[in-house]
Amino acid sequence: MPNKQKSLFEILLRTLADWMEMRRCSPNRTARSERRRRYRQRLRDRAALADFFRDRCQDLGGQVEALQQLVAGLNVDRDRLRQQIQIHHECMDDLGRRNAYLLDQCAMSQHEAEHWKRFVEDERAREAEIARKLQLN
Repeated sequence: MPNKQKSLFEILLRTLADWMEMRRCSPNRTARSERRRRYRQRLRDRAALADFFRDRCQDLGGQVEALQQLVAGLNVDRDRLRQQIQIHHECMDDLGRRNAYLLDQCAMSQHEAEHWKRFVEDERAREAEIARKLQLN
Protein backbone atom coordinates (compact mmCIF):
# COMPACT_ATOMS: atom_id res chain seq x y z
CA MET A 1 0.00 0.00 0.00
CA PRO A 2 1.38 3.34 -0.98
CA ASN A 3 2.05 5.91 1.59
CA LYS A 4 -0.79 8.46 1.62
CA GLN A 5 1.06 10.96 3.68
CA LYS A 6 2.73 13.76 1.70
CA SER A 7 6.22 14.72 2.43
CA LEU A 8 7.11 18.15 3.65
CA PHE A 9 9.08 18.69 0.46
CA GLU A 10 6.01 17.95 -1.71
CA ILE A 11 3.92 20.31 0.36
CA LEU A 12 6.56 23.00 0.05
CA LEU A 13 6.84 22.50 -3.73
CA ARG A 14 3.06 22.56 -4.10
CA THR A 15 2.79 25.72 -2.00
CA LEU A 16 5.55 27.35 -4.01
CA ALA A 17 3.87 26.39 -7.31
CA ASP A 18 0.53 27.74 -6.10
CA TRP A 19 2.16 30.91 -4.92
CA MET A 20 3.92 31.36 -8.28
CA GLU A 21 0.67 30.70 -10.14
CA MET A 22 -1.15 33.16 -7.96
CA ARG A 23 1.61 35.71 -8.39
CA ARG A 24 1.62 35.34 -12.18
CA CYS A 25 -2.16 35.70 -12.53
CA SER A 26 -2.65 38.11 -9.73
CA PRO A 27 -4.14 41.51 -10.55
CA ASN A 28 -2.54 42.89 -7.41
CA ARG A 29 0.67 44.61 -8.29
CA THR A 30 3.39 45.88 -6.12
CA ALA A 31 4.08 49.60 -6.03
CA ARG A 32 7.26 49.12 -8.01
CA SER A 33 5.59 47.14 -10.78
CA GLU A 34 2.76 49.71 -10.87
CA ARG A 35 5.29 52.53 -11.28
CA ARG A 36 6.98 50.58 -14.07
CA ARG A 37 3.61 49.94 -15.76
CA ARG A 38 2.69 53.63 -15.56
CA TYR A 39 6.13 54.61 -16.83
CA ARG A 40 5.81 52.25 -19.81
CA GLN A 41 2.31 53.62 -20.49
CA ARG A 42 3.65 57.17 -20.39
CA LEU A 43 6.39 56.17 -22.82
CA ARG A 44 3.80 54.66 -25.16
CA ASP A 45 1.64 57.78 -24.86
CA ARG A 46 4.61 60.04 -25.53
CA ALA A 47 5.59 57.95 -28.55
CA ALA A 48 2.02 58.16 -29.86
CA LEU A 49 2.01 61.93 -29.35
CA ALA A 50 5.40 62.22 -31.01
CA ASP A 51 4.10 60.24 -34.00
CA PHE A 52 0.97 62.37 -34.13
CA PHE A 53 2.91 65.64 -34.01
CA ARG A 54 5.48 64.37 -36.51
CA ASP A 55 2.66 63.54 -38.94
CA ARG A 56 1.01 66.94 -38.32
CA CYS A 57 4.38 68.62 -38.78
CA GLN A 58 4.87 66.87 -42.11
CA ASP A 59 1.35 67.89 -43.16
CA LEU A 60 2.02 71.47 -42.13
CA GLY A 61 5.39 71.35 -43.87
CA GLY A 62 3.64 70.34 -47.07
CA GLN A 63 1.13 73.13 -46.60
CA VAL A 64 3.92 75.63 -45.99
CA GLU A 65 5.69 74.54 -49.17
CA ALA A 66 2.45 74.84 -51.13
CA LEU A 67 1.87 78.31 -49.71
CA GLN A 68 5.44 79.34 -50.51
CA GLN A 69 4.93 78.20 -54.11
CA LEU A 70 1.64 80.11 -54.21
CA VAL A 71 3.37 83.25 -52.91
CA ALA A 72 6.14 82.84 -55.47
CA GLY A 73 3.54 82.53 -58.24
CA LEU A 74 1.72 85.59 -56.95
CA ASN A 75 4.99 87.53 -56.89
CA VAL A 76 5.62 86.58 -60.51
CA ASP A 77 2.08 87.68 -61.42
CA ARG A 78 2.59 90.96 -59.53
CA ASP A 79 5.85 91.63 -61.39
CA ARG A 80 4.19 90.86 -64.73
CA LEU A 81 1.29 93.18 -63.90
CA ARG A 82 3.72 95.93 -62.87
CA GLN A 83 5.46 95.60 -66.23
CA GLN A 84 2.13 95.79 -68.02
CA ILE A 85 1.17 98.84 -65.99
CA GLN A 86 4.49 100.46 -66.89
CA ILE A 87 3.88 99.73 -70.57
CA HIS A 88 0.35 101.14 -70.32
CA HIS A 89 1.68 104.31 -68.66
CA GLU A 90 4.26 104.72 -71.42
CA CYS A 91 1.53 104.25 -74.05
CA MET A 92 -0.70 106.77 -72.28
CA ASP A 93 2.16 109.29 -72.13
CA ASP A 94 2.84 108.73 -75.83
CA LEU A 95 -0.85 109.19 -76.65
CA GLY A 96 -0.90 112.35 -74.55
CA ARG A 97 2.04 113.77 -76.51
CA ARG A 98 0.41 112.82 -79.80
CA ASN A 99 -2.86 114.37 -78.67
CA ALA A 100 -1.10 117.62 -77.72
CA TYR A 101 0.71 117.67 -81.08
CA LEU A 102 -2.56 117.09 -82.94
CA LEU A 103 -4.32 119.79 -80.89
CA ASP A 104 -1.50 122.20 -81.80
CA GLN A 105 -1.82 121.20 -85.45
CA CYS A 106 -5.62 121.68 -85.29
CA ALA A 107 -5.17 125.11 -83.67
CA MET A 108 -2.64 126.11 -86.35
CA SER A 109 -4.90 124.79 -89.10
CA GLN A 110 -7.88 126.65 -87.65
CA HIS A 111 -5.82 129.83 -87.35
CA GLU A 112 -4.63 129.41 -90.93
CA ALA A 113 -8.18 128.68 -92.09
CA GLU A 114 -9.39 131.84 -90.38
CA HIS A 115 -6.56 133.78 -92.03
CA TRP A 116 -7.51 132.47 -95.48
CA LYS A 117 -11.19 133.08 -94.75
CA ARG A 118 -10.43 136.71 -93.91
CA PHE A 119 -8.17 136.91 -96.96
CA VAL A 120 -10.97 135.58 -99.19
CA GLU A 121 -13.51 137.90 -97.59
CA ASP A 122 -11.15 140.83 -98.07
CA GLU A 123 -10.57 139.78 -101.70
CA ARG A 124 -14.33 139.50 -102.30
CA ALA A 125 -14.90 142.83 -100.63
CA ARG A 126 -12.16 144.38 -102.83
CA GLU A 127 -13.60 142.74 -105.93
CA ALA A 128 -17.07 143.97 -104.95
CA GLU A 129 -15.61 147.44 -104.39
CA ILE A 130 -13.92 147.29 -107.78
CA ALA A 131 -17.12 146.04 -109.39
CA ARG A 132 -19.12 148.80 -107.74
CA LYS A 133 -16.58 151.43 -108.85
CA LEU A 134 -16.72 150.01 -112.34
CA GLN A 135 -20.50 150.18 -112.36
CA LEU A 136 -20.44 153.71 -111.14
CA ASN A 137 -18.09 154.76 -113.90
